[in-house]
Amino acid sequence: MRSGKRWMAVCFAVAMLAGCATQPSKTVVHESVTKNGQSMPKRVLFLPADIRLHELSAGGVAEKVDAWTTEASATATRVVNDISTSRKPFELTESPTLSPEEKAILDEHIALYDSVAGSAHLARSSMFEAWRERSKTFDYTLGPGLKALADRTNVDAALIVSGSDYISSGGRKAAMLMGAVLGAFTGVVIVPGGGISFVSVGVVDLRTGNLIWYGTDQAGNTDFRSEADLRGMIEKLFNDYPGIGPAPQPAKPAKTAKAN
Repeated sequence: MRSGKRWMAVCFAVAMLAGCATQPSKTVVHESVTKNGQSMPKRVLFLPADIRLHELSAGGVAEKVDAWTTEASATATRVVNDISTSRKPFELTESPTLSPEEKAILDEHIALYDSVAGSAHLARSSMFEAWRERSKTFDYTLGPGLKALADRTNVDAALIVSGSDYISSGGRKAAMLMGAVLGAFTGVVIVPGGGISFVSVGVVDLRTGNLIWYGTDQAGNTDFRSEADLRGMIEKLFNDYPGIGPAPQPAKPAKTAKAN
């Protein structure tokens, strides 16, 4: 299974550093593409999306909500399928039935992706110039442990979609409101922070483990229970995918004949 605690720690670390760090571009391409001319994959194995939603109590305790998580993960899957169909960055193929051993290896690498992707984001947005300078050479990799899956499926790359959201409970919102009200009288405002939304999308070369393309975004004013919020964040990341087609334009309303 994926390491939810590891992903939660990465998300909180990113949120804590966001205010004082240099904000990088939201997407990046592996140097094997930018320097060596490797082409982007045409067929991509779409691994199950995992968008974990949590509720924050008035005391700041986060508890994962399974129903919200299931719905958000389904939404992310639908969004990526829509992008693949309409903008054709690649052809998606579904994951085959795996043996317990194969699934365990895959889950380990997805958890590893969470760590590597989080580390890459923290380095690229670090307040320390040395970390930012190092991250300019984007050569992050998960290692070649999924080569057998590539051989079996005849697909060279996999798409991983991960994310999380921390949504304030009614009690927490009331505490935030009370803090604002008391602050108006005392001049000192101490308000507990709201939730942070975080999403990561990565394309991994299954034979080498290289993180070919990677995008991440975060926001404090979104709610992943809303399809519009989650869709907007994922679509914005894919706008920078190499070779992607133009976004579909909304249909223009039909003109009506003027009355004489």
